Amino acid sequence: MSLPHILLGMLREPHSGYDLKQAFSSSLQHFWHAELSQIYPTLKRLENDGLVTSRIGETRAGPQRREYRRTERGRRQLLEWLRSGPVTGTERTGYLAQVFFFAELDDDDQVLKYLGELRDHMAEWLAVLESADAMWRDAHPQYPDGLPDEDFYPQMTLALGVRKVRANLEWCEESIARVRKRRRKAARAG
Repeated sequence: MSLPHILLGMLREPHSGYDLKQAFSSSLQHFWHAELSQIYPTLKRLENDGLVTSRIGETRAGPQRREYRRTERGRRQLLEWLRSGPVTGTERTGYLAQVFFFAELDDDDQVLKYLGELRDHMAEWLAVLESADAMWRDAHPQYPDGLPDEDFYPQMTLALGVRKVRANLEWCEESIARVRKRRRKAARAG
């Protein structure tokens, strides 16, 4: 998966870079993260490649904003990506890379602190996703399978996000219990 393709998908309607960042924060956060420092250069490259156009949009107050819109060539590129089959094996999980090397710490207290912070983060993230799911459910009587296409497929990603974050939270709790059990066993043996 690539940021350019995601931006092309998001640009069905005109959006500023800031609008796109807000969309990442509100609806894509469970599977993709992007900062403005990534979004703007990517939009510039997409524009240079003829995949999006931009114009200064009108505002009622505040500074002018540049709005981007996908071109027909950009839509074809998006469709090609969507038809190319699943993109797998590209996920990077920084916290798992850290856990992988915890033997270097040689400090169970630090490991437990880390895992507790990660558990708290996952619990907060799960609450946000479950809240979004509940709001969607309350707003649409035909939820989830009766949603229109533009909501049905994003809801499918939210459903997986809830499951993945819940599984991550359970893993954190299990890992904390395992480290504590291992520490008790070592204390009895030592």
